[in-house]
Amino acid sequence: MSELKIPEVILRERRKKNLTQEELAASLGVSSQAISNWERGGYPDITLLPRIANFFGITVDELIGNDAVTKEEDLNSFERRWSKADPSEKVRLSKEYWQKYPGDFLVGELLANAIANHRPSWETDYPLMKEVCEKILSECTWEYTRHNAIEFMCIVCTDEEWKEKWCMMCPQFYGAQEHERLEERHWERREYERYRSQSECNDALVMQHFLGREYMRYYERNNGDLFRDPAKTAERMACRMRVIEAISGDGTVPEAWCGCYADLCLKLAGAMIGDGRLDEGFVALERAFRLYEEWLKIPEGKRMDTGIGSTTVNKCDSRYWVDVQTEDGTSTWSPYLWLFWQRNNDIERALNGWPWFDGVREDERYLAAYERARTMAGY
Repeated sequence: MSELKIPEVILRERRKKNLTQEELAASLGVSSQAISNWERGGYPDITLLPRIANFFGITVDELIGNDAVTKEEDLNSFERRWSKADPSEKVRLSKEYWQKYPGDFLVGELLANAIANHRPSWETDYPLMKEVCEKILSECTWEYTRHNAIEFMCIVCTDEEWKEKWCMMCPQFYGAQEHERLEERHWERREYERYRSQSECNDALVMQHFLGREYMRYYERNNGDLFRDPAKTAERMACRMRVIEAISGDGTVPEAWCGCYADLCLKLAGAMIGDGRLDEGFVALERAFRLYEEWLKIPEGKRMDTGIGSTTVNKCDSRYWVDVQTEDGTSTWSPYLWLFWQRNNDIERALNGWPWFDGVREDERYLAAYERARTMAGY
């Protein structure tokens, strides 16, 4: 690296900022004589290089005249040393290189990583970590680095900052959403009971996510994507039912999923009939009636066992509110309330509206089922 360029760089950058030597000296906390000496060929003390580079918004390499190849080699060396270092050495090494390359996002990401994985540094180095991560989020366009910055902040930040800021910044794709970030936060902070509780809650939410997709759109008669291929729809409904049966391990359906299971059976029946498998379809429809009758006996608002750890879910009531609760009393809102609100007119609506039944409306089995459904609905 060529130190001969330091005088040129300082002079050039000072003029770019339209500063006098006195103004630059005041900003750096040195004498104007020192600035004059540097620009005439002298060199700053090595400890001042990061401060000067930061002030001008350049890297130390750029200040001292390193070319791009030298910088790349230096950063490659840093990555190799970092990967082999112990946790405390990773923090020290990352801080050193962040001073040297304050705008380099790779260095910033590794610095945040090092602090997040070295608990003794959380208190002393948190302000620096926050500064680095916020710089990444405001300036870096590489999504992977941005996601990592959010992840590291979600681990180390205070509970107040988590609620007010960082949980709201979690990327909206599954695996990085708020609840999974919170689970990871508890694990990294060694809050193992809270981790276990959140993990069970997340399992229940994942199950709801799996079962809840496409749910409401089955009542939109003209939705060709759902009604075009009844054979495929029947396969999907049967698959969802098998997943619910697998929760308990013995094939029984935990109470919380009884309504959803009944509705899946109703969809299975409709799809089978739409596929021309009339005998199988009407058998499934009879089963759906029995399942609905059992579900409707459960009082609204009752907390029901999900079969997933200690989690419970309430049967949806007039408040249209569903939440997952864990053994420690933690409550997490669920967006999938329709999995727990099956109503007494569901079968009537299906028989009357689903195009799967268009070809059997004169069938005696259909007519009997329709009258039974109207009775269930209270008509």
